[in-house]
Amino acid sequence: MSASFDLWVETVFGHPTTRPKWYWAESFDSLWRSLDMSDVLTVKFLEKLFLESEQLKKFSLAQVGQGIWFLIGESSPAQPAHALLKRGITLRDRTVCIQAMNDFFRDFVAPAAPGLVDIDSDPFHIACYMWWDIFPTWAGPESGEPEIHSTCLRVISEVLELPSDLCRLSALHGLNHWQLHHRDQVVNLIDTFLAKGVDLSPRIREYASSAREGLCQ
Repeated sequence: MSASFDLWVETVFGHPTTRPKWYWAESFDSLWRSLDMSDVLTVKFLEKLFLESEQLKKFSLAQVGQGIWFLIGESSPAQPAHALLKRGITLRDRTVCIQAMNDFFRDFVAPAAPGLVDIDSDPFHIACYMWWDIFPTWAGPESGEPEIHSTCLRVISEVLELPSDLCRLSALHGLNHWQLHHRDQVVNLIDTFLAKGVDLSPRIREYASSAREGLCQ
């Protein structure tokens, strides 16, 4: 029998932030198999998490950051986010899940990081900043359907508009990578963002100019 949503959340986020991370321990495989997660259920649980992010308030931000690396990261041993590229799951379910990422950034990330951004040492800030970098597609020809790509770009553009420097840096870092396959659209999105010019810090303006050309690392 598959795990409940609550057990899944606890399994992903309820670990000390140790080195190496909990999911590199020898016990990981048996623990993860015990949840009996299918790809369909993974997409369902990801969407629910993004829409109901208050579930994460009982964890530290460092634990949430660690969980983000596990759920979204390309190098995660379970690669849950890869389910969003699997055609055996309905396209609608996958795009709806990706769209819910905007809710996560708006309802959780922005309130959790209201001030200066530290993408050098703060584990939560780093994980959020890297979200679209470690996401399993930058819209390459073998990385999901066009509808997946367009949904990702729409969500990134929505996150870019949030009044949070961490959200804006995350979105710009993502656009920097998506510029490789969607240059014209990325340039247009960033130019429009800069033209509005509302409450943009010098750091955001400088980063946006570099991301526009795909020059950020």
